[in-house]
Amino acid sequence: MHGNGKRVSRQNKLQLIAIAVCVMALLLGIEDFIISSGNRSQAYRTATLLTDEVSGLLSAKARREQTLVESLKENYITRARAVAYMVDHIPGIDSDIEELERVASLMSIDEIQIFDATGTIIGGTVPSYYGYSLDSGEQMAFFKPMLGDRTLAMCQDVTPNTAEGKSMMYAMCWNGQGERMIQIGIEPVRLLEELRTDTVSDVVSSLPVYEGLDVLVADWESEEILGATLNGAAGRTLIELGIDLQKLKPHALNSVSRTEFGGPYYCTYRSPEDYTIVILQEKRYVNRSLPVIMLTLSLYLLFSAGVLTVIVRRMTSRIVDEQENANTDSLTGMRNRRAYETDMQALQNDPKRLEVVYISMDLNGLKEINDHHGHEAGDWLITDAAEYMKECYGIYGTLYRIGGDEFAALVYADAWQLKRADVLFKQKMDTWTRRRGWEMSVSIGIAYAREEPSLSLSELAKLADERMYEDKAKFYQQKGRDRRAR
Repeated sequence: MHGNGKRVSRQNKLQLIAIAVCVMALLLGIEDFIISSGNRSQAYRTATLLTDEVSGLLSAKARREQTLVESLKENYITRARAVAYMVDHIPGIDSDIEELERVASLMSIDEIQIFDATGTIIGGTVPSYYGYSLDSGEQMAFFKPMLGDRTLAMCQDVTPNTAEGKSMMYAMCWNGQGERMIQIGIEPVRLLEELRTDTVSDVVSSLPVYEGLDVLVADWESEEILGATLNGAAGRTLIELGIDLQKLKPHALNSVSRTEFGGPYYCTYRSPEDYTIVILQEKRYVNRSLPVIMLTLSLYLLFSAGVLTVIVRRMTSRIVDEQENANTDSLTGMRNRRAYETDMQALQNDPKRLEVVYISMDLNGLKEINDHHGHEAGDWLITDAAEYMKECYGIYGTLYRIGGDEFAALVYADAWQLKRADVLFKQKMDTWTRRRGWEMSVSIGIAYAREEPSLSLSELAKLADERMYEDKAKFYQQKGRDRRAR
């Protein structure tokens, strides 16, 4: 009819533990999501910044190459005009191969070709080219616009020539009279050397990268890797490494389960101009701080849970103590009258009401002991009698001290059990009487709810009280004492 006081039931403890575990798991899950999202965002920002840096370096490389080429073109056109001037002013030079070679050497030129007005080679330092015309191949056709405009002067980029496929740069202009065209050919050693020392691989290798992060730069069309911080990747294709751009989103943080070089990775790519820039970040490095953070958070949550548990238990214990104190008789430790009235009201609507046995008990002779031996002796009588009541009847239900020497019990026991409890109770009282020299006697009245099912609980209590008073009257009659001397 009442709780177990200060102790929380095992079931409630398990429920509290389950709730605490669920809350911790939820908090750790939320923290994991927040940290992982933050790590992915940081990884994407890193990839974006690095992509921008690589793109800027490649653009700068392209600008340097273009600037170099343009400066060479201007220089080569100037040399072509100088040769044209010499051909116009040195008689017979156009048919003197040795003299043309001397001029070429003087001007640091590898070849000189002289074209007639139709675009056919009629002279120069390489006789094997005589007869070639501007219609002889793609490389030579580059200069055909000059046939229609004699003010033009043109210079090619580095191009394999028609006759030998040798990488050359050719510049061409008309002579002063506009009768023939002079072409010079130079093997652009300086340009080629510059291009060799300023490759995509060199650009990529100069990048500041850290462990777990790699940069790949591939040709946009063929996807051949031109430069990479990943050893062994250069010269391969992206698809050979397991990176299928068709399945990935550009300008996004994609997950790549594994490449030939390991993984899993976060992959970000962008294709500026003629290149595809791929940034690979190993997930274990991106999230390397996650285990430490999660462990720290777990320890913090466990510590916090422990502290909160101690606080809650103390507060709960204090509340339970206050409730128990409010419902406990301070002298006997039994439930008091307040608890008695609360339990009686609760039991009135309980289906178990018809199984209850109401026991009314009252000490005999308390006033006489108080008068002759003092109130301290009377308290001993009350406390010892209450202890015997708990030992004999308390195993079947709940006992209450509802007045100075008045007690009640709500128990669930049959007649045989109560008879056995009565015998044991009288034995204890007789033993106490012999030891103390004072008499301990208790009048008892018992009412069974099942015998009077029509009675309310309060009526059942009244019936038990009547039987208790009948027992008390017999006691005083046997002793030949006035009942008022109780």
